[in-house]
Amino acid sequence: MKEKVRFTKGLKYLFAAFLFAGLISCSKSSDDSSGASNSKVSGRVTESSGLKSASLKSGQVAAGVQGATVIIAEVQANGSLNTVSTQSVQTDVNGKFVVETKMSGTKNLVVVATKNTSGWKAVVSAEVKSGTTVYAQPLNTETSAEAEVYARLIATGKTNVISQTDVQLYVNADVAAQIKGNASAQDQFISSLEVAAQAKTKASGNSYFGISSSQLQTISTANAQAQADFETALYNADDSQSADEEKFDNFQKAIVSAYASANVKAETYAKLSVISSEAFVNAAASMSLPIYFASAESNYLRVAFIMRQAMEAKFMEAGASSAQSSAVVSAGANLTNSIKSSVSISQIADAFVQYHSAVVAQLKLTLSAQATAIGTIDTSINGIVGANATLNVTIGATVSADIIVNAYVNYFNSVKTLVQTSLSGASSTQINAASDILILANLNH
Repeated sequence: MKEKVRFTKGLKYLFAAFLFAGLISCSKSSDDSSGASNSKVSGRVTESSGLKSASLKSGQVAAGVQGATVIIAEVQANGSLNTVSTQSVQTDVNGKFVVETKMSGTKNLVVVATKNTSGWKAVVSAEVKSGTTVYAQPLNTETSAEAEVYARLIATGKTNVISQTDVQLYVNADVAAQIKGNASAQDQFISSLEVAAQAKTKASGNSYFGISSSQLQTISTANAQAQADFETALYNADDSQSADEEKFDNFQKAIVSAYASANVKAETYAKLSVISSEAFVNAAASMSLPIYFASAESNYLRVAFIMRQAMEAKFMEAGASSAQSSAVVSAGANLTNSIKSSVSISQIADAFVQYHSAVVAQLKLTLSAQATAIGTIDTSINGIVGANATLNVTIGATVSADIIVNAYVNYFNSVKTLVQTSLSGASSTQINAASDILILANLNH
């Protein structure tokens, strides 16, 4: 039976190689090749497998693919591709290309590259505009899988539920290696993403969070811009694993900022992410073990990043010293590194347990006058009949958004009430900060 970290415990829609020969044969149009008013897409084809690539060490740079044929295509309603570039182009010695289209005002076009029997794809999120150039993230195995998933989303009419940003956040090299070219795996992955998105939407509308439709629209708009900016940043990077990871971290920070721009605090986004994570992992349980683990690990890396941002902010609110804040940052870095090196779900669970211990220890130091009470509260939360146990029993393996959301809201309120009644002498700011710190720290058993 598959394990899971609960944060309380943890195409036929293949592109048929995008009909490469057919796409390329219908892409020739030399009369249009130098039109000054055309929209341009600049990019690079590489041999990398993508983010979290096992084939690249931190300092290594992915080699470019010379002599690949590149076109631009638009995904049709049935998931197929229609060539919209003025002509095909060839990548240079570094794998770079500039390909043009007469289309303007269109987003999410797909760049398709082929060489012999190999093929690569990437979704270009930025809106193409006449007379301007937008940038594709380097084409590799990961971007190819993401493009396949996007085409499947179009074909199944789910782009209003799952965004390209969602795909980007959940798919890394490990996930791509499992789902690329695998229609069944992609269906399962998309289904899990859909369940996660529905849970987050349901939670957002719950009175506990009270996020309005206008706030959600602000977040969605900012996320789309963050996605386009991320693709440009990757294009301008050096294709090394360390550079890609840095750009991805910046992308995730931009998503946190998107919520902040809608007046949604980091801890709220973290709680929403934990809820969607629960739904995603439960829904992914039917996957084969390799796909399940790759997907779950990517999911937990995403949530750990968000949790770290929220935790660091809450410690500042609690009045932590620079040494205490540094210790929390270090604990977060250890959490991420431990998840990355994990080879099983139980190891990921252990990483969150260690993070919990480190965070609670620093909270006791930050609120030293309430250290004993904090220890008692934490023990109560994790007791046999404590808040965590109740949450585990209530949720189980369900994928019901209603059950998951209600269980978490009850959990959040239960912990907050416990902290409020136990931290006598603390200020309201300290109590609120301690409540969120203990809530987030304990979403790992």
